[in-house]
Amino acid sequence: MNEIIRVIGIGFAGGMLSLMVRKHSPEFALLIALAASAAVLAGTIEWIGEIMSGLRELIEECGVDIKYFSVIAKVVGTAYISQFAAEILRDSGENAVASKIEAAGKICILALTLPVMASFMELCIKVVNSV
Repeated sequence: MNEIIRVIGIGFAGGMLSLMVRKHSPEFALLIALAASAAVLAGTIEWIGEIMSGLRELIEECGVDIKYFSVIAKVVGTAYISQFAAEILRDSGENAVASKIEAAGKICILALTLPVMASFMELCIKVVNSV
């Protein structure tokens, strides 16, 4: 609980500082917002590691192939990173570039999931042929 309060405090302080500076120096306000965003993300790194190890244990207990976990981790990471980048660009007024970042993230996710979709299709074909 203390960790989330610390992370929220850092984000709130950075956001308020950025808001106060924006009138006088928009460029510096953007840098403050970026630094606050980086600090918030850095505060979550430990949680991400715990989540990944917990998921890895769960997958091993269930007997699922680890390659599927790897794909899921890459997809979630791609989604978060592309969303984060797009939000930063929107904050700086670059809506068109933000939209392209989001589209690129979606295309990347599709490319990452192709091997899983192919495996699923092969399984479906095997089941249909065995009936």
